[in-house]
Amino acid sequence: MSNLLGKLIKNKHTLSLAGNVTNAILGFGSLALVARLLSKDDMGAWFMFLTAYIFADLLRAGIIHTSLVRFAASSEKEQFGEVAGSGWLISIITTLILSIVTIFADIFFSHLISNEGFKLFLSWYWLAAITTLPFNYAAWLLQARSSFEKVLYIRLLNQLSFVTCILIALIVQSSSVEIVLAGFIFSGLLPSAISLWAGWSMIGTVRLATKKMMLDLFNFGKFSMGTMMGSNLLRSSDTLIIGFMLSARDLASYSIPLKLVEVIEIILRSFAASAMPVMSKFRSPEKKLELKATFYRYTGLLSFVLLPFIVGSILFADSLVVLLGGAQYAESAHVLRILAVYAAFLPLDRFSGITLDIIGKPYLNFLKVILMLIVNVTGDFIAIHYFGNIGSIAAVSILTFLTGVIFGNFFLKKYLNHTIKETITTGFNTLLDMARIVKDRFKLMRVGNSAS
Repeated sequence: MSNLLGKLIKNKHTLSLAGNVTNAILGFGSLALVARLLSKDDMGAWFMFLTAYIFADLLRAGIIHTSLVRFAASSEKEQFGEVAGSGWLISIITTLILSIVTIFADIFFSHLISNEGFKLFLSWYWLAAITTLPFNYAAWLLQARSSFEKVLYIRLLNQLSFVTCILIALIVQSSSVEIVLAGFIFSGLLPSAISLWAGWSMIGTVRLATKKMMLDLFNFGKFSMGTMMGSNLLRSSDTLIIGFMLSARDLASYSIPLKLVEVIEIILRSFAASAMPVMSKFRSPEKKLELKATFYRYTGLLSFVLLPFIVGSILFADSLVVLLGGAQYAESAHVLRILAVYAAFLPLDRFSGITLDIIGKPYLNFLKVILMLIVNVTGDFIAIHYFGNIGSIAAVSILTFLTGVIFGNFFLKKYLNHTIKETITTGFNTLLDMARIVKDRFKLMRVGNSAS
């Protein structure tokens, strides 16, 4: 029994999932605390700050994250330092450019902006970006090396420090968006300091950076950056449109159920993070069959793993929104039910995109995301014009992700010659095989215990 548990705990997929689940639980906990600390209007301002911050931060991450993991995971030991150092230099340059742009905009244009959350973003992004860079970069490098237990430590420290700051604010009854922002910046500074001290960020490899490797990373990353930016715009477009066209209260009411759907996305991201280094090893045309089998296994299995969470979100929507945001958000339950439907398309959408990146066609993944963004934004404007409520905006997401599944799998089929039917069948068989393995191992353990 102990051997089985030990193997399960050390499994990279388990560690990746544990890291993301732990991070999510603390994230939901901190959100619940912030929702009880701030008024609904202030909560809307905080969501707007987070939306703008995440968008800018993904611009920085998008240009290097996917290409760094792809190159680092498949590089020889002696080349790893060159890849890490070149990525570091790109990240530093990107951070400086974004910081200068936001500072400039704050100085010259903040008086033209009425949204308080966006004003906070322009004023404080530079500091948040600098304090979070070392621990984020460390997490990317550790992902490439499949050291997910260390990624867990970093993310855990980040979330725990933020939760602690919000708890202190509640205890001393200090309620303002600025206090929450200060806690956010501190929670980035602490894990970054630990990552630098422990050597996980490998900042010393900057001296090994080369122009050629930087160009290789950038040329691949420019498409993945577009994809990541488009993906973030896709997730945040609803928030931005509601924030500017409806009210702060509508934004808060929409963001609570949207955050709950992240439970489903967290499971998907966990497996995607651990799958990417594995699938990258099969990127050559000679290993097409291995890549196809891996695609089938991950995509099909996750389609079944996510099903209970999707059904649970629909059945228990009323209790879930009240648990996270409080009774004032009870009216948002119908939004959660609608959003949960599109989550059924996520595995096919996400893994088709990842596989397109791996086989050297990131531009197709980029086009997929841009098409989904166009469908979503157009649908949102139509929904607001004719219906004017957040439920209709949520419904547009179903059409958006269905579009992504059709587009991504159409082009991927030209390379893998896969089918969605076979994907689902393989996933179901994989689930059954896993259940049989666990059952057989428990039988052997019972027999061993009886014999002893």
